Amino acid sequence: MGMRPSFRGHLQSLLTLGVALLILAVGWAGVAETPWWRALGVTSQQWWHLIPLGLMAFALLIRIRRPVLALVLGGGIALLDLSIGFNIGILLCVSDLVYNLGIRGSRRAVLAAAVALTAGTVASGVVALAFGADWEGALSIALVGFAVLLMPLWWAAEVRRGYPLWQEPDARHQLEAERHAGMLRRQASQRRQAVEQERQRMARELHDVVSSQVSAIALTSGAVLNAAADTERDRRALGSIRRTSVEALEQLREMVLLLRGEGRPSNAETVDYAELLDGTNWTDVLAVAQDRGMLLSVEGEPPESLSPGQHHVLLRVLQESLINAQKHGQAQATVSVRQKRQRLLLTVTSPVLGESSASRSLRTDDDAASRLGAGVGLAVMRERVQLVGGSLRAGPVRAKSPLTPGGPTLWAVEAEFPLKRVRG
Repeated sequence: MGMRPSFRGHLQSLLTLGVALLILAVGWAGVAETPWWRALGVTSQQWWHLIPLGLMAFALLIRIRRPVLALVLGGGIALLDLSIGFNIGILLCVSDLVYNLGIRGSRRAVLAAAVALTAGTVASGVVALAFGADWEGALSIALVGFAVLLMPLWWAAEVRRGYPLWQEPDARHQLEAERHAGMLRRQASQRRQAVEQERQRMARELHDVVSSQVSAIALTSGAVLNAAADTERDRRALGSIRRTSVEALEQLREMVLLLRGEGRPSNAETVDYAELLDGTNWTDVLAVAQDRGMLLSVEGEPPESLSPGQHHVLLRVLQESLINAQKHGQAQATVSVRQKRQRLLLTVTSPVLGESSASRSLRTDDDAASRLGAGVGLAVMRERVQLVGGSLRAGPVRAKSPLTPGGPTLWAVEAEFPLKRVRG
């Protein structure tokens, strides 16, 4: 058994009936002085058109499941209505039934309907001539039959084939070309979006690699150059500079290979986390900062429940915050990690008021290098945290750290991460 039509399937029928009733209400349905009504001794009334319309409602109700039967009934009802007088509304209902047959009927049924309706249209004009109508009147009747019966069937056939109404020799090729051009435009737009997203991702990675590593080199070398000579300390500093520069060059090389398409094929998570972090963990980031001369106060550490993506972003935020604290502050910072309900809160605070002798020693010719990435780092951090479902705030706060007894203001970076894994 077929599925019963839904209300939406009958909506068109209801609209057609509504328009037919409106046409009747505004007086576009007339009455005719016909011999059969005079023979019965009655005078036709305009409201009589409501009876055929009521019967037509049944034909429209079954049109979806029984298109052929609905059209046959509709044709008979239309002839009954024409016996009262000309009614545009009933002809509109017949056109709907013809179109429905053209859409839902079998190929054989549509062909038979086309032959029958064509013959009926021609016959109507011939009958009109036989009963004394002039050529103009007979042609008008034939044209009405063509418009009401044949045009809807033609439209339905074109819709089923999926081509324009006018069958020009190159209509199919033109339509396919237009569709192909539209598809190419959509693909080009998708490619541009993908390229833009990849550019933003690579910009974040380049900022992390270049800004942090080169800034560390500039800060370390600047501190050594502006201090008294000390062989052991200078050797440690040179070793740190060499190690940092080698790491930066290796990471830049891998990223250049990836951009040229010569890198190892992998998904975004593998490139971001496994290759670029290169085994860096929480302890390593803190140790590197301390090797650069930073005074740190650390409370807590990341839990194991963090996803690889969240752990990667947390380390990047910590690394960038410590670099900024060393570049723009007094080489001091307080790092705190604590859980708050289903969120993990990372807070990095550093003094920003006043300058120590160590920080003043760095304001040398290396200022341009130490400012590498200034104004970009905060935006990159915020974007990274948002990508894993978190949020980031940065700004001045009142000092609560024993590291800054004389400074009332600290610069604080607070990043929140959801403890449940967030799909990227």
